[in-house]
Amino acid sequence: MRRFSLKSLLALGIAGISATLLPGCAENDSMMFIIGVYARKAGSCSPKAESGAPIWDGGVLDRVFASDYTAALLIGNQITERGDREQLRTETSRVSLKGAEVSLETLQGDSLEEPFSSTATGFVDAASGTDPALSVMYASLIPPSVAPGLPEGTIVAKVRVFGTTLGGQDVESSELSFPIQICDGCLVSYPAEARDLTADGTEYVCLQATTDSDASSSTPDADLPCTIGIDLPAPCTTCSSTYAECQSPANNPYYQ
Repeated sequence: MRRFSLKSLLALGIAGISATLLPGCAENDSMMFIIGVYARKAGSCSPKAESGAPIWDGGVLDRVFASDYTAALLIGNQITERGDREQLRTETSRVSLKGAEVSLETLQGDSLEEPFSSTATGFVDAASGTDPALSVMYASLIPPSVAPGLPEGTIVAKVRVFGTTLGGQDVESSELSFPIQICDGCLVSYPAEARDLTADGTEYVCLQATTDSDASSSTPDADLPCTIGIDLPAPCTTCSSTYAECQSPANNPYYQ
């Protein structure tokens, strides 16, 4: 995980990336851009649209526990304010976010799926002076209908966000390329303290929580990922009563 300041991102030229736009969209990528995928961490699951927000280098989708990969996209809007209360002129530069266009590729650039639209909603204010306005929008980069057919390994999700200003102008962001690792069973951990010492044999067997309260008491919420199967590992006690892969690494093909 990396932290970037907004000024350093702009200095790298994010606002100037060229793109092929949807028909009718504004042809200036600097109007709206995707800073990155907000790094929701254990104990801090609510994204905050702010400069210096934590950004993932890449994501992980564990298909044993999650059926899709939904990302919290940090969006910047550089369309300046045009409203003027003294002249009774309403603000038209705010953008109503409508969704995202996503394409999935191999690391070599080969297409894995036909590009698809991910419906989403959100709102981003107009920029104030030279500072862009920021907002967070959730979008499915790998939907449930696509995830089962993807190969294990790393793929690249290329995503653009689109929306409409309150003045009626369609706008589309610059493109973000976001690598996502696809795995089956990689996001479960087997800590020593979670081993069932009463189990027969020499193989590791995870303690099983008989109730949800048992699971939460053995694993504090601050140590749990925001969504099991997305980006961060979860201890086996959170799922050992449900998934065979959590009961023992011997049942988990990823560890074979």
